[in-house]
Amino acid sequence: MKQKFCFYPWVGLSLLVFLILLGVDRSLSQTKPIPLEGLIERAKKEGELVWYTTTNNIDNQVIVKAFNRKYPFLTVKVLRTSGEKLRHRVLTEARAGKHFFDVVVVSTLELGLVKSRNLLLPYRSPEAEFYPAGAKDRDGTFTGIYVRNFVIGYNPTMVSEKHVPRDWPDLLRPEWKGKIGLDEEEFEWYGAMIDYWGREKTVKYMKRLAKQGPHLRRGHTLLTQLAAAGEFPVAIVYPYIVERLKHIGAPIDWVRESDPIITSINGVAISANAPHLNSAKVFVNFILSKEGQTVIRNRFRVPVRPGITPIAPKLKQSDLKIHYVPSDMFKKVSKYEREFRDIFWKAP
Repeated sequence: MKQKFCFYPWVGLSLLVFLILLGVDRSLSQTKPIPLEGLIERAKKEGELVWYTTTNNIDNQVIVKAFNRKYPFLTVKVLRTSGEKLRHRVLTEARAGKHFFDVVVVSTLELGLVKSRNLLLPYRSPEAEFYPAGAKDRDGTFTGIYVRNFVIGYNPTMVSEKHVPRDWPDLLRPEWKGKIGLDEEEFEWYGAMIDYWGREKTVKYMKRLAKQGPHLRRGHTLLTQLAAAGEFPVAIVYPYIVERLKHIGAPIDWVRESDPIITSINGVAISANAPHLNSAKVFVNFILSKEGQTVIRNRFRVPVRPGITPIAPKLKQSDLKIHYVPSDMFKKVSKYEREFRDIFWKAP
């Protein structure tokens, strides 16, 4: 038997007003900073947070350990995967009405796409005030935490100084055929090169590079390790990983002269449906703070917060010919993924 409901106009109007006020209050609570003490008390009641990230597992452990020294009452559950897979996971969960993650750290390209689906929550962390406008989303949805440069890395025991490929066209020389390591998902680099060089020049270059028979691998840490181990003498890598391995004596170095050095910023954001909203805010505040950015710096990464300089002087960004991944590139990323795969995955 179906249950009957009585509807009284004044009740409906009151309920509508209540829901509107509730929605406004929740919206304001995301953008207005909550006093730190109140925020921490609320986070204590939640007890945990879920962090989706593309940051490698060793760095994740270091960040979580530093975070837990300050907030031992919060358990951080980490899911780490590649940018493309992470994006698809977030979108798939949303379509299924599932809301698992609280915080996400991924490239601002991926964040832009996720934001366009209304899956991120605006949160103006008090720590974000110290960041330049170009390092954060204008709506307060995400803020950059570290920089990734795409550079030519090489093994100096296999490549003499005079033969080091100093710029991208140098990789097309005959001596590098079959000797280049390349990430199999280097979509950001591909798309940003189109933005810098133009489509015709870039596609022509990429097709010629594909004919060099690059070794496709997944992950820039792996690529750098394989180059240092002599698997191939040259690879497109992240210089902070090179500097980290150099620090422990590995035979690896990188080129600063390339024009351009494509640069991507990884940012932090909160889920629009965060199950542990207060814990998420505590985590974002920490990772944007001087303390959190110093933890990132000490992993040889390039922090975004002004005043926290890279641990390796060679990573100083003002000395590089940087071209940032365009902020609106997320609108074309699917196209760039298809084109990259067509060029490199199907190359003879």
